[in-house]
This record gives sequence, structure tokens and C-alpha cells, in this order.
Amino acid sequence: MQTMRFATLAALASAYQSVRTCPAVGSLRAARRATLAMAAAPLTVTTLWRYPIKGFPPDSLASVSLKENGTFPQDRLWAVADAADDGGFDAAAPQWVHKQHFFGAFRSRDRLASLNTSFAANGKLTFYGSDPVTVDPSTKKGRETIEDIIQRRVGAATRLVTGGESHQFGNTRSGVRHHGDTRTIHVVNAASVAAVRRATGLDVDAAVFRPNVVLEGLEAWVEEGWVGKTLEIGGVLLEVIARTVRCDAINFHPTTGKRWPDNRDLVQEIADNFPAVGPYLGVYARVARGGTLGRGGGVAVM
Repeated sequence: MQTMRFATLAALASAYQSVRTCPAVGSLRAARRATLAMAAAPLTVTTLWRYPIKGFPPDSLASVSLKENGTFPQDRLWAVADAADDGGFDAAAPQWVHKQHFFGAFRSRDRLASLNTSFAANGKLTFYGSDPVTVDPSTKKGRETIEDIIQRRVGAATRLVTGGESHQFGNTRSGVRHHGDTRTIHVVNAASVAAVRRATGLDVDAAVFRPNVVLEGLEAWVEEGWVGKTLEIGGVLLEVIARTVRCDAINFHPTTGKRWPDNRDLVQEIADNFPAVGPYLGVYARVARGGTLGRGGGVAVM
């Protein structure tokens, strides 16, 4: 069923990719670029999030140091694999593996959304609750504790895996296709999120889309024309390499884990309400030049 669902979403994305080549959409892109150039409001970074374990809650950061072709340190560094079907992931020679092989937001958001965790600078993970538990995933005991906690939530055997700092358990192959690296930065425009919230009436905020960076001060959907462009944030350069096609993960509230009322399909509703956009929201970027990225920093689109 999950494979069929993925295939359906991929077909929908492909169809809308074709639609975007029409002249009317090209004109819309040009108008959006002009609007961005004339915007009076400052374009700034308001949120920086990392997700040390794929599918777990994010840690909010005030600033982050980035290296060329890297990502947020420890972002999607770990993932909870399905012990019975891990997609052939090999920690000794890590390659990109589709998210359907991991218990994360795509296949388990309803069971993981209510997790309350934080990841410390020393690499230790704390599960909060009436009896908080702190573990070190780099140790065998720590991994076994995390596996046991998640196994009880998802009802299946799990395996906590990592490919090391040079491997990211991201949702996209865009980085591999573009520059041969799994690591990317996911950027979301707060105005596009607000447009979806207004159009659908659902309690949608940026957390639904699990970005690394949230930008304020833009017109809705201007980021749709950014592929091939570069974002300059302080001394950091982010090369935009792909748009983000959305999947079933966004059909759940980010903190309660409940599906939207009446089982509404947010992926389809974005495509229906914004036909020139399709089932997309957000962009993926490569770190073209490293440096320090901070909240409140100004952004230029080049």
C-alpha cells in the first residue's frame, strides 16, 4: 500500500512538472521574480531546525555552522530502519535509501509525532516524560534503548542506523543527482505556508513540512522560480537544486500525529488550490560556500 501511495504521488508530481512548462506558468514565474525584486519587506531567516534522528522532533537552533556540500551538523544523522526491510542500507558503505524503509514522518508520523525529545551538543538524546531517559546513540546500549522505545510505538522490529557525518537520511535524491552527495538543506517560505493555511483552513504551519530553514518577508510561492539560483545568507551561499515534492507525511498534524479532519489530503489540496505550483512546497539547496547561518540574518536571491 505504501509503495502504491508513493507511486501515485510521484505520478502527480510528474504531471504537475509537465504543467509548469506552459507559457502561462512561465509568465507567472516572471511576475513572481519581479515581485520579489520590488519587495520592501526584509527577507530574513526566522527559524533553524535540525532533526538528528529522522522522523523525530526538531531541535531549534540560534545559529549553525555549515561546510561546503554539507548540511546542519547531526541533521538526519540517525534513522530508525525497519529491521525486516531496511532497503539494503549498509552503514559501512552508506547510500541513499528511500524513506519507506525507515520509521519516520512518511510512514509513522501518527506514532512518532508525540515524541518529546532533544539532542544535546554532546550527542546524547533525551526522551522527556514522567521519567526522562537520556541515552547515547553511539553506544550499543543507547541504540538498543531507542530501538525498544520506537518498537513499542510502531509495533515492529527496529534498527537504529547511521552512515556517519558525511551521510544524511534525507527525503530526496536531489543532492545525489546534482553533486553526488546525500546532504542538502531544506528551505521553506513562510508566506507559502500561510497561503496554504488560508486556502485550506487547516492548522498548517512550517513544522508540517519539516524544513531546516524558514524564511520570512517573501511573497507566496516566489521560491518556485529559485531552482538554479543562489541564496546568500551572511557569508553562506545556498545553491537551490530542486523543489520539494510533498508526500503523505504532511497529512498529519506535526505535534498530535492525527490526520487532518475528515481524512483530508493536504498534498492534493495544495495541488488543487495552487495548480501552477502542483504538489510542491519548499526547495532543496546545496551549501555552495560554508559559514555561519543565524536567525535574523538577511537573505539575498541571486
